[in-house]
Amino acid sequence: MMFSTVKPLPLNVKYHHGESATSLASRLARRNGVSSMAMFLSDFGIDYLNLTNGDQEDCARLAALAGVEQAELHRNTPALASPGWFRLGQEEIKFTAFSRTALKGCPQCLQDASNQSDAGHFGLWQLTSIRTCGLHGCYLVPLPTSSGTRERFDVTRLTSGFSPPEPQIANDQDLLFEHYLRNRIEKGPGNTWLDRLPFHVAAQTCEGFGLLLTLGPKARRETATPAQWAAAGTAGFSVLRRGPDAFRQKLKDIQQAHPVDNTLYRTRYRVFFEWLRHRDDDPQFNVIRDLVREFIFRNFPISEGSIVLGQPCPEQYVHSLSTARSRYGMSGWKLARRLASMGLAERKAAGQGFVLTGYVPTAIINDIATDFDALLNATDAGKYLGVERFMMTKLTKPGLVEKYFDEKNASPMYHPRDLDEFIGKLRARVERSEAEDLLDIATASHRVRIPTERVVEIILRNRLPLCAPDPATARLPDFLLSLSLLREVIATDHQGTIRPTRAAQILGINIRTIRSLMDTDVLKSCNIEEMKSGRMRRYVCAKSMEQFAKGHISVVELAAQNRRLPGVEAVIQLDRGAKPLPLGPRANMIFRRSDVL
Repeated sequence: MMFSTVKPLPLNVKYHHGESATSLASRLARRNGVSSMAMFLSDFGIDYLNLTNGDQEDCARLAALAGVEQAELHRNTPALASPGWFRLGQEEIKFTAFSRTALKGCPQCLQDASNQSDAGHFGLWQLTSIRTCGLHGCYLVPLPTSSGTRERFDVTRLTSGFSPPEPQIANDQDLLFEHYLRNRIEKGPGNTWLDRLPFHVAAQTCEGFGLLLTLGPKARRETATPAQWAAAGTAGFSVLRRGPDAFRQKLKDIQQAHPVDNTLYRTRYRVFFEWLRHRDDDPQFNVIRDLVREFIFRNFPISEGSIVLGQPCPEQYVHSLSTARSRYGMSGWKLARRLASMGLAERKAAGQGFVLTGYVPTAIINDIATDFDALLNATDAGKYLGVERFMMTKLTKPGLVEKYFDEKNASPMYHPRDLDEFIGKLRARVERSEAEDLLDIATASHRVRIPTERVVEIILRNRLPLCAPDPATARLPDFLLSLSLLREVIATDHQGTIRPTRAAQILGINIRTIRSLMDTDVLKSCNIEEMKSGRMRRYVCAKSMEQFAKGHISVVELAAQNRRLPGVEAVIQLDRGAKPLPLGPRANMIFRRSDVL
């Protein structure tokens, strides 16, 4: 409806851009000598309650009296759009984001006003999360409250005789979040994950989570100052603006910043979690609630059926030492020692007991529980490999056979999987041989006067060929090797290293490539004094060679796999954009396996 017949009042006030209709009405009443805003509105047929709720027709009538643009006044006044929801600017906002019963004002605006009808009140200031004056950059302060509902928005009456405190200027870096909220109201939400959340959910979550980030889990919401809230909102916004994955990662960072102990998520996230728990009557928060609940289920030892944020845990995803012991009935010491050998636990500083480095996935606990049923002691493990118990000790000490519990003082226990891995390496060396000086490993070690475990290590490191009647079932006593070949390798073998010519044979590349790989530090090398000549020579570190073989492949080997000529293979891979290692002239072409396979 247009109010072209309504003339502006003779005694008028200057409209402040962003001012709400109730503020304008309150100032007009005072300017025209009327003691209350409600009485002033009644004189001009404007409904007080409708105006406080931004009714378009009543806003238009007031705009006509003030001689201001109707659309701007309506846009800057929170307008009831549907039960419990207000429209302000380009946003539709739930009433819980507003503080409409206790208004805030700018102390600098009040100080600068030459009379009581000069200081305006802005619609934005009714939002709880807007804490500063956009003009002066200072924090808003609580205004005196009224005794009656018809004076609640009468700002000039509320501030009559009120002496505002000295303005506190906000730090610009703490206002990034408030700038975001103002921008959403002015231009509307964007397309990011945070923008797609309802305004009140985005605002309250940024502040609630930010309070945890800035003041810690024991922070008290009721005692936080406006400056602390502003800093909290910006801290939370800085995380949530990057989406749900960043939110989860920050939750994880908070968890990992504390040692694993008996305290659970409530202790780590208390101020944020307690706030979120009390939002259970608002389904708009489900997106945050579901994300946090799922994170807690998957990262804390929550038992199946336990209620978190209103929902039962579908299954237990991770365990602590105590929950694993009680759930599976296994020995705590055995479990802790196994987890320690896997790098998932470590001894306490005092030396008594273990602590987890992180909660352990249920799948790992299940595997360990299954493993415990299959473990063999040293005697039975020896029988599994076909050797005596004392030989198990010899094979275990240099790490040829892995103990299930890595602790020095733990009783030696073995898993068939690890025994199979050891014997499988020997079985993989079996091939046909025309040699006539074949001996079993124990006899050969006696002939060369080197301990059996050292001979086994030399075989594996140098990839010496073996013979066996039935490779699929061969145990340690069944393997045969050439005594002359063993002696030849021992003459040039240095523990932990391999001579370059042997490394070239093993990898199937030429000696120039080996030297070039050592020159570029792709293969680690060390200087060794040869026993025969006494000369210092560069040898290849065996572990480095194993790592190289896992990550790289020569064009010759690649061509054999693809049944092509090496030259053709090289052209194909180069055309595909694969880049060979930069090696010296006449070196074999070497690719990273990840680039070509």
